[in-house]
Amino acid sequence: MTRHPRRFDRYQSGQTAVCELGWRMDQTAAAPARPARRATRTTAAPSANPLILQPLPAWVRHGRDEGGAALAAGAALLGLDQILRVAPPWLGTLRLRQALVAAAATGRLLRLREDLAAFRDAHHLTRPTDDPGPAGHLHRAWRGLASQPTRLDLGSLARLGSLMAPAVAPEHLLLTVGDHDAGDPVVAAATTAARLRIAMPGPDGVLLGLMVADLVLAARLGWANPVPLLATALAQPALRARLDHSRASVSDPDWIAACQAGYAAALAETYARAVDLARRADALTSAMRVVRTKGANHGLTALLADDVVAASHLAGLGSERAARRFLDRLATLGVVREQTGRATFRLYGL
Repeated sequence: MTRHPRRFDRYQSGQTAVCELGWRMDQTAAAPARPARRATRTTAAPSANPLILQPLPAWVRHGRDEGGAALAAGAALLGLDQILRVAPPWLGTLRLRQALVAAAATGRLLRLREDLAAFRDAHHLTRPTDDPGPAGHLHRAWRGLASQPTRLDLGSLARLGSLMAPAVAPEHLLLTVGDHDAGDPVVAAATTAARLRIAMPGPDGVLLGLMVADLVLAARLGWANPVPLLATALAQPALRARLDHSRASVSDPDWIAACQAGYAAALAETYARAVDLARRADALTSAMRVVRTKGANHGLTALLADDVVAASHLAGLGSERAARRFLDRLATLGVVREQTGRATFRLYGL
């Protein structure tokens, strides 16, 4: 058979190409696999805020119109309830800062002239065994409410009664609180405050009613600890006016509406404070990577657990001098604030 020269040349060139391709594939298969590039490891500081918090809508922050207070209170209560159920590390700071604001607000009912800074000093710069004065006693009473477990039993009411109304028997307080398991939680809290205010006329009954109202609200929502709320809204004109109304009844609709507006304002402000604390706690936790201090974790825990701390309270850092350097370093970094503006007896917090 006669071969066509052109066809034979194409056949040979094709065979050569196939052989070269097979040789290259064999070489590629025999070559060792190139190791994959190792991913760069980045060390991130643990977050102090497990929630992504967003500001409340404007209609919740300013829902004071007639018929809107109850809805605004419910929406703000939902936002704060989510924070309390997650229990971030800075929750102690939030509760005890609320206690400070409540003490300053109720101090005006007792005709105390101390401002918020003086209430803070009265507790933190006085030893537990010393008499802190009227302002210190009131501040410690609110701190006691914010720190105690949420229980509406004889022991809890006896503890609050011993602080605000020692002459009243705890059994009488328990009967006065009555049934709080039915209805809206905010309405139940307002009704409880009215009962105590009527049963105990005078400032002591008003203060105890505001405290127990927050305790009832926490019990209805299943919070581990109460959060001082209603007393922080005493600047609301409607709430102050109804507190001064001597003939108000338990079922007074004006009192219920005033408490709903008061809780709406207090919850919105508390939620905004929580958003700010979450941001500050994250910044503090991140800054701990550059702070080389023995016992720094103890200092971090203390700062996240209270409104403010003094250097003398941080025994875990070895000495008061070391604690002072630690706190001043954090203040220089801008992650904590010195709250007094003094050169001595300084207090630091988020």
